[in-house]
Amino acid sequence: MELIDEIKKLEETMIAQRRLLHQNPELSYQEFHTTEFLKKELLNSGIELEPLQMPTGVSAIIRGERPGKTICIRHDIDALPIQEATGLSFASEMDGISHACGHDIHAIIALYCAKLLQERKDSLAGNVRIVFQPAEEPCDGAQAMIKAGLMDLTPPNDIVVGLHTHPDTPAGSICLRKGPMEAGVEHLKITIRGKGGHGAHPYRCVDPIMTAAFLLTQLQAIITRENQAVKPTVLTFGSIHGGQASNAIPDQVTILGTLRTFYPECREQNIEAIRRITHSVCEGMRAEGEVEIMGSLPPLYNDGEVVDDIIHAAHTVLGEDKVVEFEFPSPGSDDFSVFLEYSKGAQFFLGTANDNPGSRLGLHNASNIFDETCIAAGVAVLTQYVLDRLCEGGNKS
Repeated sequence: MELIDEIKKLEETMIAQRRLLHQNPELSYQEFHTTEFLKKELLNSGIELEPLQMPTGVSAIIRGERPGKTICIRHDIDALPIQEATGLSFASEMDGISHACGHDIHAIIALYCAKLLQERKDSLAGNVRIVFQPAEEPCDGAQAMIKAGLMDLTPPNDIVVGLHTHPDTPAGSICLRKGPMEAGVEHLKITIRGKGGHGAHPYRCVDPIMTAAFLLTQLQAIITRENQAVKPTVLTFGSIHGGQASNAIPDQVTILGTLRTFYPECREQNIEAIRRITHSVCEGMRAEGEVEIMGSLPPLYNDGEVVDDIIHAAHTVLGEDKVVEFEFPSPGSDDFSVFLEYSKGAQFFLGTANDNPGSRLGLHNASNIFDETCIAAGVAVLTQYVLDRLCEGGNKS
């Protein structure tokens, strides 16, 4: 039986299990039931679980009949603190929590890649590691798995591959590019300290709110005056807090935001500029400013050879018209990039859109509806990729 035909026979079961996870989403580091479900399914398929010192997340290994490379398929499993508003019959049953980023789909795709490859392990020259990662949304789950011993497992990963749902692309298609695929991100905290007092007497105060307003406009000059036009940066501030009364100037304002870059040199230059401008603006307004980096991720950089092999696999199982190569990278971020610091690899985007406008609303949108036919497509591409690489004549250096 052709691989795609076998996957189609599993589609009803895959969708049913995806809906089970969708109805029972769990936040980052709280994916206990999801982890239990995945472990049970893996063990029932005879797949070996690997030891990790963490309560959520799973790593499993499929050992081929003959020696060869080890390919890691990594997918995330956590949900978001978003109240679902799709109106679906299988909508989230957890108040204020939903799989608005499609990680339930990711989990089922990785699970069925594992099941199919386990059935074919006698034909593999090499190994397949399946990693179900917790806590992608706060961008520290990959590091948590590494601290728990993931990269100390043997055999080590030679290649890591994965996917992410993409509401801008039709279901049944994938999209990707060589080189920079997604941005690195720095989570920023800027604290402005002034001198509070009565709103009627601002001359006796040092106003951190006025300083913050001026600073936010000045920092945006980094985008056009600190960067080359061909090396873009995105600087967004999503939280600003200070004061409680309309007639009082507070002592302090706190601003939270993100800096996204695609090149290491831009990251360093932009962080220096943020610190310099913050210091100068605050000094000019008689305030004090402090910039903290609260967390960061490297850019996601796709290996060219791995991309070529994924495209070949997608052509085989989906058709040559179902692959789109991006001209530009995405300014979004994913801690899949942390895995790429240990081995080469690539992530591609999996189309989830259809004719329903609700399927194109975008990730992290409470009303977005994912086309579930994407599950079969994702399983097919990743499974075919592994078979191409690890079966007879496919174990390239």
